[in-house]
Amino acid sequence: MKKKVLSLALAVLMLTSLALTGCQQKEAPVAADQVAVALFEMILKNNAAPAVELFGYTDEAGARADMGLDGSLYEEMADEVVSQFASQGFTASTEDVQAFIDAFMSMFSRVEMTAKVKESDEKAGTAVVTCTISTFDSDALTTAMTDAMTEAMSDPNALLEADQDAIFSLILNVMSSAIADLEPTSNTTDFDVDFELGTLDINGKDRQAWLPVDAEAFGEAISTNALGA
Repeated sequence: MKKKVLSLALAVLMLTSLALTGCQQKEAPVAADQVAVALFEMILKNNAAPAVELFGYTDEAGARADMGLDGSLYEEMADEVVSQFASQGFTASTEDVQAFIDAFMSMFSRVEMTAKVKESDEKAGTAVVTCTISTFDSDALTTAMTDAMTEAMSDPNALLEADQDAIFSLILNVMSSAIADLEPTSNTTDFDVDFELGTLDINGKDRQAWLPVDAEAFGEAISTNALGA
């Protein structure tokens, strides 16, 4: 009788062990709403720490690379803006443009976003996430930039300056100061994002996660809605 009880106990123990092993192998995908917020932090605030913690990366470089935000993203952005200004006949230094971008980053650092799964079908590998983001007053942003330009041009030294590039540099710097001080309103706006079930190689191990179907469109939606457009 004792042998039967012992055998039964061992059998239960083995089944429990197998069940636990199966659960470990069938790890739940990283939740879509949590992914949305982590990507928001990375895209709008250049903060990869939430993604590292959520996905289990060993460092921020790995998280940025998988999300397509690796390398000197904001330095590349400055170079792109410099080129755009040049195509319009304006010459701006990378330093002035970087200060301009940093001002927007400072402004965006005050934006908050939450996310909630609206619908999800794991079998089909599709989900929709509703994001709620705090917004700036678009009119206030336009007014701040216009006032900054007016202030720069009212400087008698600027009006006497024959160098157009120097005047443009002054305008950029005054605008940067004005933008950095802007605060979001108490209003929020909602927008939906399509997600799909994908697989990421995290530290040499495959892990399922819900990811935006169009990461670039998601980034545009974040910035556009934050700016109140």
